[in-house]
Amino acid sequence: MNIVAFCKNIEKIQLESWTIYPEKQLLTDNDKIERELEPLLFRMLLYFIDNSHRIVTRQELTDEVWQQPYVDDNAINRAISELRKALKSDKQRGQTLKTHYRTGYSFVLDVEIIYKGAGAKQSIAKDPQRLAQDSTRLPDSDSARQNMPPRYNTKLMWGSVALSACMFVGVLINSYLSSPNVNARPGSSRDNFNDYVTQLDKEILTWRKGSVAFQEMSPDSALLAYSFLAEGDRTSALYVKDMKSLKNIRLVKKEGENVMPTGWAEDHLRLYYQVSSIGENKFCELWSATFEPNLLDAQHEKVWDCSAERRMSVTSMDDTLLYTKYDYRDRPYISAIFSKDLKSGTEFQVTSPNIRFSGDFYVKLSHSKNDILFLRSIKNGTAIFKANADGSDQELLVRLNYKLRSVEWSEDDSRVMWFDYNENKLMTYELATKIVSSTYYPLEKEMHGYMVVSPEQLIFSTKLLDGNIYQIDESEDVPSLIPFSVSDATESLVAPFNHANGGIYLARGARNQSLWRIIDGVRIKLLELPTTEIVDIALSPDDSKILVAYQNYVEIMTMSDLEVTDSITVSDTIADANWGLKNNILMTLVKDTSDAWSYNLAEKKFVRLTKKGIHSARMLDEHHLFYFDKSYRLFKRDIVTGKEQELLDLSDTTHLSWSITGNFVYFSSGNSVSKMELNSLAVTRLLNVERKTDSFFGIFTGAKEGQVYVYAKRLQNNHLLNVSVSK
Repeated sequence: MNIVAFCKNIEKIQLESWTIYPEKQLLTDNDKIERELEPLLFRMLLYFIDNSHRIVTRQELTDEVWQQPYVDDNAINRAISELRKALKSDKQRGQTLKTHYRTGYSFVLDVEIIYKGAGAKQSIAKDPQRLAQDSTRLPDSDSARQNMPPRYNTKLMWGSVALSACMFVGVLINSYLSSPNVNARPGSSRDNFNDYVTQLDKEILTWRKGSVAFQEMSPDSALLAYSFLAEGDRTSALYVKDMKSLKNIRLVKKEGENVMPTGWAEDHLRLYYQVSSIGENKFCELWSATFEPNLLDAQHEKVWDCSAERRMSVTSMDDTLLYTKYDYRDRPYISAIFSKDLKSGTEFQVTSPNIRFSGDFYVKLSHSKNDILFLRSIKNGTAIFKANADGSDQELLVRLNYKLRSVEWSEDDSRVMWFDYNENKLMTYELATKIVSSTYYPLEKEMHGYMVVSPEQLIFSTKLLDGNIYQIDESEDVPSLIPFSVSDATESLVAPFNHANGGIYLARGARNQSLWRIIDGVRIKLLELPTTEIVDIALSPDDSKILVAYQNYVEIMTMSDLEVTDSITVSDTIADANWGLKNNILMTLVKDTSDAWSYNLAEKKFVRLTKKGIHSARMLDEHHLFYFDKSYRLFKRDIVTGKEQELLDLSDTTHLSWSITGNFVYFSSGNSVSKMELNSLAVTRLLNVERKTDSFFGIFTGAKEGQVYVYAKRLQNNHLLNVSVSK
């Protein structure tokens, strides 16, 4: 990516005797020396500048500068040496980069940022005590980086935000300390600003049997829109509730199509909704419904055809529409925020997301119509950004280590509010002071979705999905499902044993997730796990080690004492991970493309196995790789010769989960489970879903015969709940 195009807001950066001109990638002493830095050194220099108040670890350089799964220590040493040489001159004789033994490096030079236009300057000061504290940390600690306290110095904040915008958009480098991490605030802030609600009033808003989701309240809190799937129906309809009279009306229902609200215009009277279907007749349309004041009747108008398979986020002011646009850079599940003039039809891109994750997926216009909030998917969580309505002056407000679905403005636009479902806390960010405070809500039940109406009122939808694990019994003529783990918790991932009956599985609760083991029907809890998203779990071929894969790192622990023996950090996103052969981990890593990589635990080395976009991969022996491509076609690849054979075509399906064991490939398209014999390529249908609201979302196999498991989701009846603070 061309860094010049993304550094237009900064005129220059002063480093004592040196001056950097970002648009030219030029380093000069304003006298005799001009040095045009190569891209890698320039990225490294900008990263050190942006983090000049603290120590930068070698792992950070791997993740954020090289952005590779693995970088040899010698390559980092050479780059550090070259950067030091570039910063040396007759005028600059002192130390520029300080080495901290077994920890990393810190940038020594004083930094001053000069912006274009008004001649504004920001200085980034060093904190010697902070650097001393950092030097005692363990090396390469991601958790240490993510849990550092916030910086409330105004100059430091604004200087870092501006530079972070340049670096983040230009070279996709995350700035870990440019905003508060609300999970690691100083104790004084926690004591002074946290609150606790002792009593709540709860009112059920929907009574019909069925499943409700995607609630959207109008800006004046008069109308509540939501999607409702009635018991026995196959597709959802759009409903609107008058919050004063509590009257419900079915606004839109279309045969064979799902209808979902996507957001309200700031005039309070126009609701946007999405009509879509997936499968062979896949399509997407965006519509608007304009209400008359104090009436539930609406005029409907089609806005345009869309291509999103996921629900969009939409809002508008006057004739300008702001929305999440999927297929960003031809990646179906990555979105960015776009603005579209409804009269002329012209549109432009408002945000530039990190394509390593799922992009920018939610937008909210302020009541003044001057600013927007948007959510960005980041490593193991969500970042909240604020910007002008045209996307300029973007500012990172907070970085969270959990997923958000929405964020709201306060009535006077002075605060930003969201709900932390892990802790049952309403979080508030004061824009003027940059202070984050929280209010605990004593909720007894697990909630599926939420919407903040005000600091005293929230709209929740109760638990919508239940996930359970079953074993497939093929001993009879008609295969059947045997419960493996069926409980009130949501079981989602299972790793069958290769030499015993049973396996380990992941159970997710309302605010935690844990790893369990079942052997011959006896269930034992192994350990609690972080609440960050877990991609996969797996067992080594001898069942002695456990693999737990997160979005950007993998941990290997022993079964006997659960001690972590290996930790593998990658800069890409892990889409799929499983144990390969012997000492090798097989991963599907997503960056510009998604490809299969093998990581050798003994050699600590990655080997790339494919150079084309794939869905996921498995190995049965050391010579052959089996993988599904993005079109859901199964290939067998000879690793030595590169010769490939197409085995199965599932391109007409919209969902795929699969596994391979012995001489069979087991796969599911969501509503059925089948298997294919590898020699004859004969396909046999094993199971179909029993209910319209059921689906199969995971297939897992072990080496032992009969160890085939399925993760089944069931859509259950739920309701909307109006929760307010008792007066």
